[in-house]
Amino acid sequence: MRSVPAAFAAAALLLSLAAPARAQSHKDTILGVALSPAHMPNFSSADLSAFFDEATVIGNHIVWICEWESMPPFGQIKAVHDMAVADELKFHFYISPIALFGGRKNPAIPKSVGGTSFADPKVREAYKDEVLTLASLNPDYLGLATEVNFLAQNPTEYAAFVSLVGETYEVVKRKYPDQAVTISFQWEVMKSQKQFELLKQFAGIVDVYSFTTYPDAFGVPQKVPGNYYSAIRRYLPTQRVGISEFGWSSAPPSSERDQATWYGRIPELMASVRPEYVSLALLHDVALFTGELERLNHVGIRLIDDEPKPSWMTIVNLPEMH
Repeated sequence: MRSVPAAFAAAALLLSLAAPARAQSHKDTILGVALSPAHMPNFSSADLSAFFDEATVIGNHIVWICEWESMPPFGQIKAVHDMAVADELKFHFYISPIALFGGRKNPAIPKSVGGTSFADPKVREAYKDEVLTLASLNPDYLGLATEVNFLAQNPTEYAAFVSLVGETYEVVKRKYPDQAVTISFQWEVMKSQKQFELLKQFAGIVDVYSFTTYPDAFGVPQKVPGNYYSAIRRYLPTQRVGISEFGWSSAPPSSERDQATWYGRIPELMASVRPEYVSLALLHDVALFTGELERLNHVGIRLIDDEPKPSWMTIVNLPEMH
């Protein structure tokens, strides 16, 4: 449910000014975190450097999700990739071509492309070209969309996009056969709307099925059943699986203590899933979202000013997961 809005792209100009990260050993675990420096979106190069230092303390990878309609320049994406590599962190990158606001039921296509539908040939070619450019970076995982099951409420665009994913996968594999390709699905929506059959439509056109999850609607983490994610393996018994966004907002009526309790349950909740990665939705709280998405500003395990929440030590002290 959380993609990086256009505000980040402007602030990301600082990336080209940031000093190269110092190579250091990351924690040997499948945990990772989304790119979210302190004071985001108005972060400094010092904030960015500190983000990478903190990311190595808690996990083995970072995730960057960018809206296709407002992509930062390729050089800025490469700068983040190179900083991750310098810190021996894996790099996951997702392009998000579905509009974040308005119920996530419409395409979000750059105006420069000159089209508004995934069925438009020029849109399809532009998307495939964009993905191929991103694949040239050789990210550890390349995501072709985020939370694609939201788009199912728009059947015409959804069908066009599924076919576009198939074409794009073929193009990527032809040029970069070892590139791991993924796509994410929103787990709470999939469960509540019983959309599990959608997973079959991506068989053979993704390598890894990713899921995002924000179950704080339960109120308190103790109410989330221990088998909450087990249905993933019921429908994907042998397929590769990852958790690309794992979040719990500390905003009222929840609390920072509830959030820490939730993150402490990660090993228990993931035992039946056996994911390749579990990516925390945010490292720091942010000042990005408004309206219906405002609670997402408070999903970080550190405050926007870099002060740790209780969740920080909970994550730092989790046993390694492999």
